[in-house]
Amino acid sequence: MDAHPAQRLDDVVHQRVRLGILTVLSSEPRVAFTVLRDLLGQPDSGLSRHLRVLEDARLVATDKVIEDRKPRTWISITEAGRAALRGELAALRSMMTAIETGGADPLAFAALLADEPRERDRERADLVISEVPEGFRLSRESAVDSNYQLVSMPAAEWGSHHSQALTFRSHGLLGGHFRSFTSPTANAHVMLVELGNAEGTIAILSALAPSNFRIDGMDPHRGFLLDREVGGKVGICWLAVARYLVCVSMTGDEEVIRELLPQLAAGQRAKLTR
Repeated sequence: MDAHPAQRLDDVVHQRVRLGILTVLSSEPRVAFTVLRDLLGQPDSGLSRHLRVLEDARLVATDKVIEDRKPRTWISITEAGRAALRGELAALRSMMTAIETGGADPLAFAALLADEPRERDRERADLVISEVPEGFRLSRESAVDSNYQLVSMPAAEWGSHHSQALTFRSHGLLGGHFRSFTSPTANAHVMLVELGNAEGTIAILSALAPSNFRIDGMDPHRGFLLDREVGGKVGICWLAVARYLVCVSMTGDEEVIRELLPQLAAGQRAKLTR
């Protein structure tokens, strides 16, 4: 009998933070230590520890330089690192293929990834607000998979949020759910993602810019009211509740957003904390 694909997983690469490091580095020629630290939500000491493991395995290289009279550390992936990442992804794909063709135990695979997609999809959908302000209607919804793709809306431009996808995946993205609502005066969207632990949601929230639109009773949160290139405004509220990170957004006139976005955000927080 052939060895199970799980045996091909590399303990050095498979660890969540180190896999995140290699994933980020795979798409950039080099990344500054501080950028990598903030993107992955790690303290300096934690990131340094994981980088030493990868350096010892010759999967990444560091370059310490002086720029503008300040020390700066650049990190890049080596060819061995790219090969190790390809091997890790190939092993995971083999496991998925084995499940789809009936050659592996789905429950065992789900346990390995700390998720069981179908049941968790239903649970996540139940956690996303369905009670919306009067005059709105549900216009579309979809599960969000662990690669940060909309499952039932493949034509949507969701995967183009490259940096956001990398950030979520580096914090152990398990999946999520998305709902979109519409009315004659505004469009509203609620996205919930589930990460591997509560520390990841706070780390991502802390890395966002300071709020310019405070919403009472939402802490910890980040709120923003921004101009849209096509006219009008967009209001955004990011919430962290345990291992769930939620983005509630609304487009339309500023007056409508200021009135209704706090209601929608409050309804979502209530659903997650009841």
